[in-house]
Amino acid sequence: MGPADHSRTKMASCDVEDSLRALCEAACDRDPGVREEVGRSLRQLGARHPDLALASCHDYLARRAQLEEAHRALILRGMEGMVREAGERVGDLLAKKVVSSARAELARPGEAWPDTSKEALSDLLVALGARFPEEVLEEMLLGFRPEALPDYYAVRTVARLSLANVPGTMPYMPGIMEATMPMLNQARPDRLKAAMASALGSFSRCILTYRERPPDPTLATEDFSQEVQAAYEVFFNVWLQLRDPGVRLEVLSALGDMAPLLPAGKLLDELPRLVPGLLACYRRPAEAREVTRCLRRVLEAAQRAGRGAGALEQQAESLLQPLHHQACGAGAESPDEEVLACFGLLADVSADGPLRFLAHKMAGHEKGKVGALSLLRHLLASCPERMEGRLPAIMVALRPALADGGARVRRGALEVVGALLAGGYLDTGEPEEESSLSMAEAAGQVLEFVVSQCSLPQASAELRARAEELLGQAAASEGLERALWPSLLGYITPLRYTEGLAPVCRVLERLAVRRRKAGVEALAFNTRPGLPSPQALLTRLLAAASAPYEGGGRGEPALRLLLAMGPSFHPALERPWREELPDLAQYLRDGSEEYYPRQQWEKSLLLFLFKTLEAVADGGWSRRLGQEVTALLNAWQAHAASPRHPLASREKQFLYKCGGIVLQHTHAADIIDQQLQEMLLSVQHQEVLEKEGLAIGFGFCAMTHLDKTLARLEDFVKLDSMKKTAGFFNALMERLEGDVERMKSTLILCYGYVALYAPEDLLLPRMDGGILSHIINLTNAKVLGVKIESKDLMVRLSLIKAVTLIAKAVLANRHRHSYHFARKGELLTNMQNLVKAESRAQLRTPVRQLAMTACSFLIKLGPALNKAYVTELIKTCLDGVVGLQPAGGEGELYRETMAALHGLLGEILLHDLSPDGLQAIFKHVEGWVISTKEHERERAMEVTRELVGLYLEKMSPRAEQEFSHLGSILGRLAPRCTDPALRVRSLAMDSICILFDIHLRCQGLPEGQEDPLVEHLKASAGQLEGSDSGVLLRVTSDLAKVIASHLPRDQVGPLLFVLFEGLDDHFVSSSSAASVVMNTVVLSCGSALQGTVAEILKALYIRLQWITGEQVKLSVVHFISVLASQNMAEVVSCLLFSPLPFDKNTCDIWRALGGETGLASGAMELLLEALAKHLDPAQRKGSQAHGGGGGGGAVCSALEPLAIVCALKEMLTNMAPTSSSSSSSAAAVHSLYPQLFSVLLLHLSSSVGVEFPGELLAACGPREWRIPPALRPRQGPVDVCQYSADTLRAVLLAGGSGEVDERLREAGGWDALRDPERHPEGAAILGRAMASSASSRLTAVVHHLAGALPTAAKAQRVTLAAFLGELLGETTAARDLHLTDVLVSGLLGCLRDQVPLVRLLALRGLANLPRGDPDQLGLYSAKLLGAMATGVGVGVGEDDDMSDPLDLVKLEAMSALSRLLPRLEEADLRAPLAVLIAAAQLLFEHPSARVRAEAFGLFGGLSRFTGGDLRPVYSEQLHASLVSLILHLDDGSGEVSAACKEALRRAGPAVGSAGLADLLTNRLPGDGPSDYWDFLQGLAAMVVSDFPAKVSIYLVVGVTFFKSLLPEIRGNAVVFAASLMHRLPRKYHQAGSHSSVCSDITAMLQDPVASVRVRVAKALTLLH
Repeated sequence: MGPADHSRTKMASCDVEDSLRALCEAACDRDPGVREEVGRSLRQLGARHPDLALASCHDYLARRAQLEEAHRALILRGMEGMVREAGERVGDLLAKKVVSSARAELARPGEAWPDTSKEALSDLLVALGARFPEEVLEEMLLGFRPEALPDYYAVRTVARLSLANVPGTMPYMPGIMEATMPMLNQARPDRLKAAMASALGSFSRCILTYRERPPDPTLATEDFSQEVQAAYEVFFNVWLQLRDPGVRLEVLSALGDMAPLLPAGKLLDELPRLVPGLLACYRRPAEAREVTRCLRRVLEAAQRAGRGAGALEQQAESLLQPLHHQACGAGAESPDEEVLACFGLLADVSADGPLRFLAHKMAGHEKGKVGALSLLRHLLASCPERMEGRLPAIMVALRPALADGGARVRRGALEVVGALLAGGYLDTGEPEEESSLSMAEAAGQVLEFVVSQCSLPQASAELRARAEELLGQAAASEGLERALWPSLLGYITPLRYTEGLAPVCRVLERLAVRRRKAGVEALAFNTRPGLPSPQALLTRLLAAASAPYEGGGRGEPALRLLLAMGPSFHPALERPWREELPDLAQYLRDGSEEYYPRQQWEKSLLLFLFKTLEAVADGGWSRRLGQEVTALLNAWQAHAASPRHPLASREKQFLYKCGGIVLQHTHAADIIDQQLQEMLLSVQHQEVLEKEGLAIGFGFCAMTHLDKTLARLEDFVKLDSMKKTAGFFNALMERLEGDVERMKSTLILCYGYVALYAPEDLLLPRMDGGILSHIINLTNAKVLGVKIESKDLMVRLSLIKAVTLIAKAVLANRHRHSYHFARKGELLTNMQNLVKAESRAQLRTPVRQLAMTACSFLIKLGPALNKAYVTELIKTCLDGVVGLQPAGGEGELYRETMAALHGLLGEILLHDLSPDGLQAIFKHVEGWVISTKEHERERAMEVTRELVGLYLEKMSPRAEQEFSHLGSILGRLAPRCTDPALRVRSLAMDSICILFDIHLRCQGLPEGQEDPLVEHLKASAGQLEGSDSGVLLRVTSDLAKVIASHLPRDQVGPLLFVLFEGLDDHFVSSSSAASVVMNTVVLSCGSALQGTVAEILKALYIRLQWITGEQVKLSVVHFISVLASQNMAEVVSCLLFSPLPFDKNTCDIWRALGGETGLASGAMELLLEALAKHLDPAQRKGSQAHGGGGGGGAVCSALEPLAIVCALKEMLTNMAPTSSSSSSSAAAVHSLYPQLFSVLLLHLSSSVGVEFPGELLAACGPREWRIPPALRPRQGPVDVCQYSADTLRAVLLAGGSGEVDERLREAGGWDALRDPERHPEGAAILGRAMASSASSRLTAVVHHLAGALPTAAKAQRVTLAAFLGELLGETTAARDLHLTDVLVSGLLGCLRDQVPLVRLLALRGLANLPRGDPDQLGLYSAKLLGAMATGVGVGVGEDDDMSDPLDLVKLEAMSALSRLLPRLEEADLRAPLAVLIAAAQLLFEHPSARVRAEAFGLFGGLSRFTGGDLRPVYSEQLHASLVSLILHLDDGSGEVSAACKEALRRAGPAVGSAGLADLLTNRLPGDGPSDYWDFLQGLAAMVVSDFPAKVSIYLVVGVTFFKSLLPEIRGNAVVFAASLMHRLPRKYHQAGSHSSVCSDITAMLQDPVASVRVRVAKALTLLH
């Protein structure tokens, strides 16, 4: 049977027309995805049955004239797709029919069909025209009659067809043009006019396309000239003037397309009229681009006419302004391509006119300039032959832009410069040529502009980068070398080009190297009067190199330029510069801005300058260099009037230093005096860098001219502006202005550096009168005869710096021992006053640091200071530094200040290196050591550590004397070893260890010998970094032992008295350390302090709330324990009424009761008895612990179990193996272990989620136990379960079951027990832990709990079911302890419980039997399977008491079966197999995805019992369930899909077909929808081939799923049924039931879910 017969047979049973009709009906679906799939299906059916599908759609539309617009349009789009895909297979008759019908539809009145449908009809006709152009055009031209104008879409159809099928349309083009022309004058609607204009444009493009490769030579473009001219007249004269913008746009487009078809003469004759007419259209901005496009086509056509240059030249003037206006639009930097093309065409005609026009526009506004620059750049790049020889005109046009300051204009000008360079317009020839001179002038103007753009600030990075690129491009051009060299040197010295030095230097260095390689002689500066001098260049380049990484890294280019031009500067410089400069440049190349040492770099440059002057050895040359330095300083000074350059002060600082170096090589006194004066006058006194540079320059000058330098300074001091005897108001004005103060600071600093660099032999004689007197006078001013110290910060800083420099100079002077520094005390007082004046609120200035540094140097000088002054100095500096407020992050200034303090105190200590000297300093520090502020303690300990370290380092090893203040210092430092601040701990321990080293050295221990105890203490110091209190206690104890063994007996008293103060320390950890050390020392040396022990204990008892003295607590708790031994019941009852939760004192008492021999057992028995009565409702009223009545009795009764649990917890805590309990108290726990565990577990289960409000806790107890409300802290809710869990944990620990607690903590069991949602999980974790780690106690515990199970409360039954069920799965409990019967019996009894959770836990526990006691599985298998089957079917046909609303019991039962089945034999399943399969099948379509997944998993698990007699049973049920399994492979739930896949893999071998088994086992689909679709195709083929008799059954079953509640299953069922129908053999096609399947599938297109409808639409393609 052939394919055609097979297709006809299928269509006989499932009519394709019905499917097509259904798809057409579904084309109006509201979902876009469905509509898309319907369109795709229509196209697929059309590809298979093109005529039938096209005819069906056509007939459908013909019979339904009232369809909605979108519906009709979609079907028409489908028909269009059918035609395009079918191509040649569309029949001629059908095509003619469709064409005729479509043309008729289009010919109806405009309101008959909406535009969407007509547009689709038009596109359908265009698609048919690709194959049948004759039929379509003949039909469409029937409507082209003057008496009956065609529809808009009819014209559109012909226009589009002319472009879609040029060869097929051209034979009809004469007729089309002939039919179209008469209608132009008769068209009235604007829309029709727009269509006809567009059509004529399309016809013109068609003709032009055909002209390029004509297949028919009989047709020529001249054949259409008459019609084109007629259309041109109508369009230009009439339609272009219409108001409708759509018509005008189409007319403009058509005119541009028609221009090449106009005869040349006609076009040229029309230009004077056409061009102005088009330019007039620019009045409408929306049409501007189309107007420009039309102009371009017209100009191109006129240019091709051959003799159009004259005509175009006449129109050029009128075109320039409109085109420029268009270029100045929104994208002025990059105008439209059409505008540029038009301007280029005009330049081809005559270049002078556009250049003159652009020069005129350069004088206008910014936007006009930008547009003109863009046009000029285009002309330079696209018309080089026209621009040749017109450089003067170009520069006239460009010059205004070069002087403009706008960023957009400069950017455009740079692009024009780039075009000039790229085109070689600026290349200069020989000097004698006139043109070369003009080019050189132009190049100079351009060069100045480019360099100025290179010098823009960093904010204009884009312009700078472009300018640097152009400068490099110019340097690479040999034609521009004359323009660049040497005139580019003139751009180095002006300050306005500072930012551009780097690229300028690179270019100059490149040119210089090139000229040297070419053998050109060195540059002669004396022959170039316009160039800067060599000294000016050297000065400028060295100043630039002082900030080498600024300005784009200008340092290296500057140095390399110096290297390249060395011979030009001076013949003697070539060799030394060749030796020095490469290393300096390489240093910069290898370094970076972040890591180069600035001061070292400046020293290198100054040394280079010094060597340069030495090499030249020419006074005149050096004098000129000094003048250039001064000139550059003055230039920077003048430049300061404008916005200051960020590097001005830095460069001036370096220049002042350079000036000092130059003055060293100058010997003329008048020149030295003049240069120093100019340096003083050029400095900006408010700039710190400039002042320092000036001072260093004066210092350099003083190295060879000390007296001249001092004289110049003194002259400046004596100026009227510096007089000290000003009137009050004048002095006030000077303070307001600040200039005088700044000048003073500069002069003070100059004196300091002069002293530092002055020759040693000349300095000391001039110190007092020539330097110090002037510094002191400048620091103070006199107002009405009263001396007032300056408050200006600059003056203070300069004074400190100068004093430091002077001290350094004197210390370095070899004559200092004979010099009496008379003003040392005065200077120290000034420094101390400066420290005092600083605020402690914040460290803002370096005054403290610098002043203390100055004091450190002054102290080293003679004469010696008295102790009172030293004491005041120490106190002042400590208060000013240690007392500073923290700033949130200690920066560099803080670290420098602390270092200065350490240095000062170290110098003071070195002057008296003895125990008394150390104590004299430490007595001022110790007040800060015990401060409550962490930062103050840390700073004080840092000072202490530095002092003792310095003492040990500097002490004489031969000094064998007692360290007399060891005890008092140790007493102050010991509490700090446990300070909350880790840094304080570390510093304290280091200081103590150093003190012991000092003590041992004083006692005669050799320097290399070590003390074992002290070394052990040093080794354990690292443990102080942790927070473990035990570790801290151990280290403190070690420290106490060392103190007790090494401390001299006469220092024990001072040590203890200081430690007593430590007991009141603000921090508990420190007071604890004081107590530990104190008690250890007292125990070792108790003979001297026996009378003070009682007073110490009494003080600790009084201060029990804030002192952690353990001796006091133990004595109090012991006393209460004695009372309890005399009257146990009363004490226990009273303690139970104490406020809950227990305070620390009460807890200590309960713990003491648990630790005392004879008290533990009795107390616990009383508590367990009371708690058991509370758990038993029948005995709650008889609790012995309560004898009182009254209103509070009920409240107290409710709280009593909580109090009992808390008491048990505290007692048991003290009985744990880690505590100090006695063996007898621990034995009490072992004897009561089963009762304690069982009762507390039951209480825990009852207390989950229970909280007592704080008000309830305060209402219980006798009056004397209650705290007044005003003093009672607010108590939040108390979690009863937390206390129960803690107590149960204490039972485990005290009873020797610590491993159980560890397992619970590791598994999160304690958290689960306290969580109401996870409590059963916690009980199960507890069961596992007990079975593995406490099996010896488990038998008694299980019997206690099993006995309590029948009468237990609901919450307790849940806990017991989880606990016992988990024990059943443990081999230790079930098999080894023979507890299987007890556990199984108890859990089976829970299966009838009314609580679903209890039943669930019972099922879970019973499923654990194979794991706990596998030998007994066969004995209990029948009961277990019956219980599981009941659980799977729970809620079906049973009463409400056994309901399972959340399906949790079902899920647990199926999960339990999945675990049981692998352990069972086939014989165990012989009876219940069918029951289990049926139970699973009932849940295949369950609403819950989890239930479905478990049901499929159970079905797959039962497949392992198909190896024998049970195989037929399972195989039959597999075929019955196969459809459901297949459909759920693509379930909406991924869990269900995975379960189905696994079930099919397991059950596949039982299906009865090798091929199908292989498909189900190895080739199941992936996650994608296409995979599932392909899988169904293969499955259908297998089923039809191997089980033809079951196909009908599968179809019927599949159709039943059409009504599934799950949309995924409905869609899968449709695809499954369609796939089977697609694979049906011939003999089954005629079955009536199969025809009904097709109708059922088609009906599913009405499904409410869009995803189902999508699958149905796709499935319909399988039926045909």
